[in-house]
Amino acid sequence: MENSEIEFNDDYEHPDNVEYILESVLMPSDGSLEFNLLAEEYNSILLNQCRCNTEACENIETCTHGGQYEMKPKEKELTLKKLKINTVRPIIECNDLCGCSKNSCLNRLVQYGPRKNLEVFHSPKYRSHGLRTKVNIPSGAFICEYAGELLTVSEAKKRLEENQKLGLMNYILVLNEYSNEKKQQVTIVDPSRRGNIGRYLNHSCDPNCQIGAVRIDCPIPKLGIFAARDIVAQEELCFHYGGEGQSKNINEGKACLCAAANCTGFMPNTSIE
Repeated sequence: MENSEIEFNDDYEHPDNVEYILESVLMPSDGSLEFNLLAEEYNSILLNQCRCNTEACENIETCTHGGQYEMKPKEKELTLKKLKINTVRPIIECNDLCGCSKNSCLNRLVQYGPRKNLEVFHSPKYRSHGLRTKVNIPSGAFICEYAGELLTVSEAKKRLEENQKLGLMNYILVLNEYSNEKKQQVTIVDPSRRGNIGRYLNHSCDPNCQIGAVRIDCPIPKLGIFAARDIVAQEELCFHYGGEGQSKNINEGKACLCAAANCTGFMPNTSIE
């Protein structure tokens, strides 16, 4: 795999009047201790780099970071390994501090940005913008990051209240990470004001995409969107808003339009503990 000329690539744009950002950024400072702690974590660097040589990262099973991705020979791209359960384990990619070579490392994927051949379109099913693919996508392939403003719990609750009061669309996603059933970290992203194309994926009760926490060089993970199964060209991309690790409850006030056979009839609603 030749990565020597691959850099972060995101040349998409918004059809809406929203500031386009390449990856998640901090919310504006409110001067609170909670924000200062979030900013400190955001500006921190992961120091647990791998010390693989070129050969080791060509076999990611031996890399201390690797084990989550595999190369699909036919498609010639890295994908998530297929697991028995439909979930994504936390991922740590190699970074600039690692001893491996970018030219051959098979543990670098999300850091290069979203895949090509995606397009924002008007979705007849959802009667709103949606995101679809122009080409086939293999199961486990990376789609894009769900990028936006990183929020504190207090700011997220404030924005949720404002959205409900004003009848605005809610884009806030809360990702809970657990270890031995104990919550370890909460990451809150809001792409309503600043975001990328990830904001255009609609909800489905039978989704073709899933969310995974991906760390590269920061303790705060990127919210990576991956194909949950093989996806065909022109198919709309959707994930479950209340899926694995995402903090959502059923909102019986808003109808779900996904039309899946297992549709609950209502949209999941964000909840923050």
